[in-house]
Amino acid sequence: MAVLGRRLVRYGHRPSLFGYSVSRSPLERIASRFAQHVERGLTEAGGADRAGYAVVGHSLGNVITRLASDALPPGFERFVMLAPPNRPPALARLLRDNPVYRALTRDAGQRLADPAFFSELSTPKVPTLVLAGSSAPPWLPHRGRPSDGIVAIAETALDGAEHEVLPASHTFIMNDPSVARRVVEFLDAERPGPTSGSAPR
Repeated sequence: MAVLGRRLVRYGHRPSLFGYSVSRSPLERIASRFAQHVERGLTEAGGADRAGYAVVGHSLGNVITRLASDALPPGFERFVMLAPPNRPPALARLLRDNPVYRALTRDAGQRLADPAFFSELSTPKVPTLVLAGSSAPPWLPHRGRPSDGIVAIAETALDGAEHEVLPASHTFIMNDPSVARRVVEFLDAERPGPTSGSAPR
């Protein structure tokens, strides 16, 4: 997310990157850390910047944001989801019993394959933009469905959110200049003042 962060800085935003490891912590603990990260960022920004902020998430970062949404501090105004799994990805369902996958993804990998988990996730009540990638050729487990190589486009949709598809791959969608332009356009639409953004990976 560092490349996108630098581009956001050029347009007057102050991104604060958030990192995590699913092999070390369960999702709820990561979500709690993210809420604390946002609070610290707002406190450091101070002044009028506390009036509003946006979250730009990539992949699992969007799930973490949804999981943390009820604990996020006041002022959450916009949400950009890059290549988000908003329903159980076919890839996670295929690999959930694989020992290597289980060792690397732990709690997160199993939750991603669970429809009940997604049905209980909160949806932030803010303007939301979903940007999905379409640069991968058809391959299993997507069975011919357009995808970014990891998440099928159909798996990124979220009720109430704007949804756009761009020719980008899952892993590097945030580095695509056209994606950065669209993120800036969405964040700056009817923007009342400077925005402090947090971007979980």
